Amino acid sequence: MAITLKQLSVHGPGLSPAVVVFEGRRTLIRGPSETGKSHIWKCIWFLLGGTASLEQFPESQGYDSLELAFLHSEHEYLVRKAMSGGAARVLVRQDDLWVADGVPNPLEDLAQDLGELLVSLSGAAGKLVLRTRSEKGPITGDDLRHWALLSQPRMISEDATKGSGHGSDKHVSSYSLFLSGLDDSAVELYKSASEKDQAKGMLVVAQSELARLEGLIPADADRASTVQALARVDERLDMVVTQFKARSSVLKELRQQIAIEGEALTTASTQLASAISMRERFTMLDLKYSSDLARLGAADEGTAFFQALEETPCPLCGTAVEQHLDPGNLNPRAPSKYRNAIAAEAEKIRELRRGLQPSLAQEQARISIASVDVKRLTASLKLLEEQETMVLRAASQEFDADPRELAESHTRLSSLIDAFDESTRLKGEIARLEEATKQKRIALVRNVGSHGDKVGAIARQMLNDWGFTSIQSVHLDATSCDLLVDGRRRLSYGAGKRGLFLTAMTIALMQHALKEGHPHLGVVVLDSPLKAYAQKESADDTDRDIPTATVNASFYGWLSRFKGPGQIIVLENEVVDAVTARALGAIEFTDDYTRGRQGFYPPRPLIAPPPGPSDGPVFDDLA
Repeated sequence: MAITLKQLSVHGPGLSPAVVVFEGRRTLIRGPSETGKSHIWKCIWFLLGGTASLEQFPESQGYDSLELAFLHSEHEYLVRKAMSGGAARVLVRQDDLWVADGVPNPLEDLAQDLGELLVSLSGAAGKLVLRTRSEKGPITGDDLRHWALLSQPRMISEDATKGSGHGSDKHVSSYSLFLSGLDDSAVELYKSASEKDQAKGMLVVAQSELARLEGLIPADADRASTVQALARVDERLDMVVTQFKARSSVLKELRQQIAIEGEALTTASTQLASAISMRERFTMLDLKYSSDLARLGAADEGTAFFQALEETPCPLCGTAVEQHLDPGNLNPRAPSKYRNAIAAEAEKIRELRRGLQPSLAQEQARISIASVDVKRLTASLKLLEEQETMVLRAASQEFDADPRELAESHTRLSSLIDAFDESTRLKGEIARLEEATKQKRIALVRNVGSHGDKVGAIARQMLNDWGFTSIQSVHLDATSCDLLVDGRRRLSYGAGKRGLFLTAMTIALMQHALKEGHPHLGVVVLDSPLKAYAQKESADDTDRDIPTATVNASFYGWLSRFKGPGQIIVLENEVVDAVTARALGAIEFTDDYTRGRQGFYPPRPLIAPPPGPSDGPVFDDLA
């Protein structure tokens, strides 16, 4: 759960890249001021997710991009970023770094945010820390950088190690995570300012609603008596309902009978009207038959009279009758035929008339039956309607209370009981909201167990190795994320010791976290940890009880023996002797072209004259 920085490089079109290679466990980059050491620290911060833009100076002109290579397990990652800022591009060798033929596998783009990647590689993925007492959030790259990269100003700062401003709370939380391995997922949150404001608004509304309800409740009313009154109203309503149901049942039966009788009366009336109509039609038909018989009798009588007349000539012209009529009609047999036809037709009509009489008799019988039914059903229907009227009149006389008044009383009493209940609920809600608006602040004490003692022990041994042999006790104050050295707060010491003590705590925290399997970036980058202690004209000169040379030699000697866990990169001004430098594999920067490596950026003719010949094998070895 740690990364190892491998190489930092800065590139520009047509320019030789500026490159520095880091050793796996410890790297010392030493040189005087203005050679680019602090710039290296800022580049590492920038490439590990920092957002502050890099300052430009003459040596960096023309360079536009940076790369940082680091290792994690058997994978290699490369972070590329423009010096002007913007998003970082992350590449990775997904498999083993090397294949059988010795050629490294190609780098592939990694579609993951750099901060999320660093958190994941450090073992902090999914861990929650308090950003404030009202908000939780995941560990970020800023938390990793804060406790792994120490700048020169921060070394000697009198400010708290957690920093100031919005990020200080989460820095304390992340420190506790690195120290104990426990995150803040179980910590209960305070309500935020917006939640408190919301609770205050809800409290005002609840109080206003309670005042309105109490204004609606009569002064002499109480819930118990109101419930009893409502019970009495319910009892009377139940009686009314029972009476209505009984009357309704009787009325229902009566109305069903009325409906049946009415339907039967309608049927009988229809049948009566139908029979009367048919009788009238048959009567008219009988009259027609009588009329037809009378007409046929008259025709027969006329024919008989014509048959009895003698033939005489025309009285006008004296001609014979044959000349005026069809001779066939004067045949003696012709009138007989007419009379026979008339007799046959008359007999036919008389037969039809005889057949009509049964139909008339049947319709008359139907009329009689239907008339009786209509009369009977009319009387029965009238009797049922009278019974219905009597039932309705009796029901209205039996009810001793107005159902409308009972219903209104029921509504009023129910509303009053609801008002009592809502008032009780609002009082409870008001108490809860009042408590929410004045939430008590309780100090957060994280259970770090013996982890603080272990970090203190590592830091004490480290300080003893650096020459501070007089130090008897080093304890870790997990609340302030800082050391107590011989019972004194670290910030109470002078600038030189403040920087060295903070260096010891930062390295001790990394070693402890990696030994215990806790999350941590796995690398510490220190910018000038010895410089402040070595300054001769310091305001706290009396605080340097150990000679500077002793501290410098002891620190560099300890660093040359450092085997981990973790990686330490030191950027320092103080001189290191040649033997220790060779043991460290130190990268030596100079401030001119006559010795070794001038600085981080390669020399350019426009900036300074070309370098002269080497001054000897000692400086060649340090280059």
